[in-house]
Amino acid sequence: MERLEEVNFFVKLAAAFAVTLAAWLAPDWRFGVPLALLAVLFLKLAQVPGVRAYVKGATLLVLLVMASWIVNLLVQGLALTEAVPVATGMAARLVTTTAAFFFIMETSSPGSILAAASAARLPPAVTLVLSLTFGLIPMLREEFERIADAQRARGMEIDDVPFPVRLRFALARGVPLLVQAVRMAHAISLSLSIYGFDMSRKRTTWRSVGLMVEPRLTAEKEPR
Repeated sequence: MERLEEVNFFVKLAAAFAVTLAAWLAPDWRFGVPLALLAVLFLKLAQVPGVRAYVKGATLLVLLVMASWIVNLLVQGLALTEAVPVATGMAARLVTTTAAFFFIMETSSPGSILAAASAARLPPAVTLVLSLTFGLIPMLREEFERIADAQRARGMEIDDVPFPVRLRFALARGVPLLVQAVRMAHAISLSLSIYGFDMSRKRTTWRSVGLMVEPRLTAEKEPR
């Protein structure tokens, strides 16, 4: 797991795009389902943090996508035998896509993203967007779990309840999560202002960035 965290962010991003592209270019469910299972199995074998929570979320995603697509296709006149394979393929592609980018988010720290983007001499705006996008989502997920713990502490049972009730409680977390996201964005913008972030100023990186991202530069010893 530690070695995966040190892999260059853009190498992992390219791999995720390649897996996603393969999933969407082959829409048949007979290819999509095995690929989705392999993606989830890779997360488990790589011991990526939060895999159990991801599997729960992916299961919910599959159920929602399958139900919505089957109903939609039935309304459009397709037979059930035709609608189920199409819905299954769509759900499998979404699972593969989310698994690929979940891997990036859980194995890329904001510092490693900034280091890789700075070494690639990306514009400051692109660097900021990448670091915030892949850095904020894990924090929002943790906030989502804290909201769930607060619901349990107030006596709201969200585990051993029917699926529709669990879905309704999950949607109820959206408002406090949105409020927390706005507060977090305000705190980040305030911190950038305090530290003098300037969009027109180029910065260098203190990390050694290649195929792997080293935590620090090694100082050469002076000859005696």
